[in-house]
Amino acid sequence: MVDRPATGSTLLTVASGQLFSTSLIPTAVGNSTKVFDVDSSLTDTSISGAYIDEIWFRYSKRVIEKIDARTATSGTYSATTTVATVTVSGGHNLEVGQSVFLNFTSYNTGAVPIDGTFTVVTITPTTFTVTIPNIASGTITGNVDIYDPIDFCFYLVSTGTVTNINQFFPLFVASIDAVSAKQYCSLTLKEILPLINHPVVQAGSNFGSANNEIAPKQRGLMLKRGQALYVSVSGTAALTNGFYCNIQGGYY
Repeated sequence: MVDRPATGSTLLTVASGQLFSTSLIPTAVGNSTKVFDVDSSLTDTSISGAYIDEIWFRYSKRVIEKIDARTATSGTYSATTTVATVTVSGGHNLEVGQSVFLNFTSYNTGAVPIDGTFTVVTITPTTFTVTIPNIASGTITGNVDIYDPIDFCFYLVSTGTVTNINQFFPLFVASIDAVSAKQYCSLTLKEILPLINHPVVQAGSNFGSANNEIAPKQRGLMLKRGQALYVSVSGTAALTNGFYCNIQGGYY
C-alpha cells in the first residue's frame, strides 16, 4: 500500500508562548513548528494519506550529564539523611518517577549534597523530593539549580496555511527528562504514540509482548491528505539548544 517512504528531521526550538499547565494551545500562529506534511496545500494527487510509525527526538549536541536546552530553574533545598526536598516558588513540571539533574550550588553547614541525576519520589505543585546519599551532619539547606523536563505538544492541523490558533488541535504531550540518558528518545518505544491499525503488515509481536521493542507495529499516527503535524515547546522562551524531531513513515 505504500507508494513512497517518508522520513524527516526538523530542529525544534520554538516555544508555545505559555506553559502547558496554562494551556496546550500556542499563543500565536508562529509559536509552533511544522514537522510533517501530508500535502496540506492539496497539490499532490498521487497520495491519499500517510502513516507515521516512529517519532524520535535527538538532542542537538552530545552531553554527558544533563540536557542544557534552557537555563536551569533556581530553587532551594532542605536535605536530611537520605531525603532532599526541593522547593521551586514558581512551580515545576516534574512527575513522580521522572529523572531530574540537580546542581547543589550552596549549603549552610556540613557537606553539600553531590550533584547528579535523581528520581522524583513525591511531588506537590511547588516541591518535590529525591533520595540522596546519606548526610550524617543533620539538616542541610541551600540553593539548587534544577534542570526541568522539556515538554513538547504535537498538534494536528488540517489546512495549508495556519491563520488562527484555533486551527491547532493537540494530540499528545511528550515530556523528555533533561538528563543525558534522554538525549535520544523514541516516542514509539515509550508508548506515547497512540494505537493504530497499521496499513502495512509487519512481522513480530505487538506492544505488551516479550518482543515489543523488536517489532512495534501498533502505535503511530494516521493522517489524511490535507493535514500536517506541528510541534511546540512549553514555555515563553525558545530553547537555547534544540531537539531534532525525527519522523519515519510512508505515504499511501
